[in-house]
Amino acid sequence: MYYKTFLAFFFVLSFYSWSQEYEINSLYVEIDTENNQVVYEGDVQFISKQVNFSSSKLLVDQEQEKFIAEGNPIKISYIADGQEVFGTSIKLELTENLLSLSGNVQLMTNNNKIVSESIVIKLKND
Repeated sequence: MYYKTFLAFFFVLSFYSWSQEYEINSLYVEIDTENNQVVYEGDVQFISKQVNFSSSKLLVDQEQEKFIAEGNPIKISYIADGQEVFGTSIKLELTENLLSLSGNVQLMTNNNKIVSESIVIKLKND
């Protein structure tokens, strides 16, 4: 399993638009070189300096330069203005500077709670 994760991790690192380093762990990895995609399934953990999430499935699409995650729910945390924001959603799309959440989205920071069907967050580039 380590070998599969390492190969997929190496394959995904060629994302030239994603400026941050990240780590992805999962139980299963499928690499589709023909379509430039990697699919992670089973207890997927995405860890980066700015955004972290856990989901049941993650598709990394190199051609469209984005990450698409699904879960019931996806557990999310990210940094906004120095504050950590926690939340959940059913679907997540992450590009270089946009985090799009949809499906019963709930975000919480300090004592503030936001509930919506979809939320788009512009991330800062560090």
